[in-house]
Amino acid sequence: MAEGVLFNIAEEIIKTLGSLTAREVALWWGLKDQLRKLNDTVTSIKAVIQDAEEQAQKQNHQIEDWLMKLREAVYDAEDLLDDFSTQALRKTLMPGKRVSREVRLFFSRSNQFVYGLRMGHRVKALRERLDDIETDSERFKFVPRQEEGASMTPVREQTTSSEPEVIVGRESDKKAVKTFMMNSNYEHNVSVISVVGMGGLGKTTLAQHVYNDEQVKAHFGVRLWVSVSGSLDVRKIIKGAVGRDSDDQLESLKKELEGKIEKKKYLLVLDDVWDGHDDGEKWDSLKELLPRDAVGSKIVVTTRSHVIAKFTSTIAPHVLKGLSVDESWELFRRKAFPQGQESGHVDEIIRKEIVGRCGGVPLVVKAIARLMSLKERAQWLSFILDELPNSIRDDNIIQTLKLSYDALPSFMKHCFAYCSLFPKGYKIDVKYLIQLWIAQGFVSTSNSGRRCIEIVGLKCFESLLWRSFFHEVEKDRFGNIKSCKMHDFMHDLATHVAGFQSIKVERLGNRISELTRHVSFDTELDLSLPSAQRLRTLVLLQGGKWDEGSWESIFRDF
Repeated sequence: MAEGVLFNIAEEIIKTLGSLTAREVALWWGLKDQLRKLNDTVTSIKAVIQDAEEQAQKQNHQIEDWLMKLREAVYDAEDLLDDFSTQALRKTLMPGKRVSREVRLFFSRSNQFVYGLRMGHRVKALRERLDDIETDSERFKFVPRQEEGASMTPVREQTTSSEPEVIVGRESDKKAVKTFMMNSNYEHNVSVISVVGMGGLGKTTLAQHVYNDEQVKAHFGVRLWVSVSGSLDVRKIIKGAVGRDSDDQLESLKKELEGKIEKKKYLLVLDDVWDGHDDGEKWDSLKELLPRDAVGSKIVVTTRSHVIAKFTSTIAPHVLKGLSVDESWELFRRKAFPQGQESGHVDEIIRKEIVGRCGGVPLVVKAIARLMSLKERAQWLSFILDELPNSIRDDNIIQTLKLSYDALPSFMKHCFAYCSLFPKGYKIDVKYLIQLWIAQGFVSTSNSGRRCIEIVGLKCFESLLWRSFFHEVEKDRFGNIKSCKMHDFMHDLATHVAGFQSIKVERLGNRISELTRHVSFDTELDLSLPSAQRLRTLVLLQGGKWDEGSWESIFRDF
């Protein structure tokens, strides 16, 4: 279960217990008293959840263990109530008069008398389990709270529908990379430059900025962009350059790529290349497959690895550094203050602390600026001194970004953590993502008055986008958001907070446990899937495969 979402789930459980369906269930199966006691217990536990989660963030392992037990019990409560709702719906939808329905149900496989007895035992066992958890909580002296601290749409939060991407600084970096692209005076027909630097500095943004430059567009006959987001996988890169998924042999893909380029001068960007095994050999293999006919063709590699940068480049790598103090403040100012709001009266000490602690890393500057814009100005200095690290490094950047996650309302924490199902660098279909959120019950009309639920989902997405959890948004010709991506560090954060709840299964990668709720595959379907007894999502990503036997195995075991 994603960190910080227990409050939201407990709230939904209480709502379901108090619904008309729950009351009917109580009458049909004689469970009224048990369900009332369960409701009282969950209500009492819900009141202390926020304080418990805040204390657990201070590395209190006893409280972490208590929360783990509570998470597992909440899972079971969710499943139990879903079972109730399904049976209640089956009962009400069965045709015929009441007596004939009761007779048919009694003699059916879902005998209601037997079902009621079995459910009675389950409810009692679950209630006793939660009672023990509630009693155990008393030793921690949690402070009860009735309402969640964060809200969906803070007063000062602005829409992102027409907000352009902010690029501050980087003019000298753009000039250097663009000069390389436009210059044909190199000894190789195909020259390579690497843009290297720590995560979050804006390597991809810089590459995109140059890639979409009008002079660069006119200079190259063909431009190709491949989001690698991994080690040097030769087949994946060639398929990305060709522009389609294929099981063809590499030699066949090579010919198709040559046909696509047609001996024109081309620009190929390989974005976000990681360290891996035998990288040198893989790079040599890749070069053999790329056309080398047109003089002046260029390859740009973005990477955090200086090793990758060194052996891929035919000239000195371009090392990307953090923004200057003035550039950092300008970016912070643009993100923290709405248009027309004066920012000049911010104390100089606060300015220095902000830009110093953000380390010139644009991703951090933007996320912290949005977060601080939602706080009262009087809280800024204490927040900076108490929460922000003294400097940003690769090993603390996720915990710094988590400050923005911690400030989200519970249902938005659900929505963000759920995105860990998508691979790094994946172009997410926003409409599909919102439909998944709705199907899981993460967003509902209760989150925002009486709005259409799809609008509520879109507003949730826009709020996360505004806070920099998503980027690289693409829109259709009407200005509607079509797709987005997540920065690698934001994806790492989503994976961290999702924990065992959401698993993306990869070759020789993560394995499914009985506590897993959401699973995605981008490889062959793992037939260990039935071990996930609480499964609620099964997503087959592009490139994933399953056969008829896989389907039969899933439905047989479920």
